[in-house]
Amino acid sequence: MAIRTIPHGYRQKTEQGARSVLETLALLVPWDLPDHGKALFGAAGDGDYVLVDMCRPSQVILSFGIGPSVNFDLVMAERGHKIIMFDHTIEQLPAEHENFTWVKTGLAAAPGAGPKLATLAEHLAGVELGPDRPILKIDIEGDEWEVFAALPPELLGQFEQVTFEAHALDRLVEPEFSALVQAALRNLNAQFTLCHVHANNFGGVSILADSIPVPYALELSYVRTDLVRRAASRTFYPTLIDRPNFDVLPEVNLWFYPFFPGSVEAKV
Repeated sequence: MAIRTIPHGYRQKTEQGARSVLETLALLVPWDLPDHGKALFGAAGDGDYVLVDMCRPSQVILSFGIGPSVNFDLVMAERGHKIIMFDHTIEQLPAEHENFTWVKTGLAAAPGAGPKLATLAEHLAGVELGPDRPILKIDIEGDEWEVFAALPPELLGQFEQVTFEAHALDRLVEPEFSALVQAALRNLNAQFTLCHVHANNFGGVSILADSIPVPYALELSYVRTDLVRRAASRTFYPTLIDRPNFDVLPEVNLWFYPFFPGSVEAKV
């Protein structure tokens, strides 16, 4: 009988990668909100986002990353929200609305990143938000990690809800990238509760460190922890309010750590 052996170096590298992945995923455990409902805002297809159903028309929405879709922005504008939209990669908005304001500048983690980029602090200094806490939506194709890792807590704490698409999670086996993602998630978790997760079904799922399933991209929804009562999740994702980003592909069932019920108790 042949005996299969695993080289020590390979096993050590795999174990280190697994630990890095699991430590990062532990920061993505979602919570239930027993006293609040959630709603999906947008039209069918890509560009929808879930928010806790406590949105008020007096809340300005800062929307970073527009591209070809304003599904979310149009629905929120119709509800009475002022939408300030930021994207330096497009020549015009895909649609217009009287509540839209478009700024042809992108989002950067630090000052001086380029003539068409500015930090969140610089953007906030140039807009009128009104007295109510704003909502932040970000879809900037992977640059979100550097942005969230660098945000000062007092700046991030100005928002009531944050929703964004998290990209490139298949890179969590890379120590430097994993450390960046952990810094970003710790910054968010210090003031916010992750209350909804949905996998973008176009990116699929990778198996990292030989055994850990991780979606390439997740849509994440956060709400200020001091405004809600949270409980250990008993929710299976996707939920009834979710829709696939691409309707020709099946949804990604997040029936694995850290998204399945009981993941709070199973945190590494």
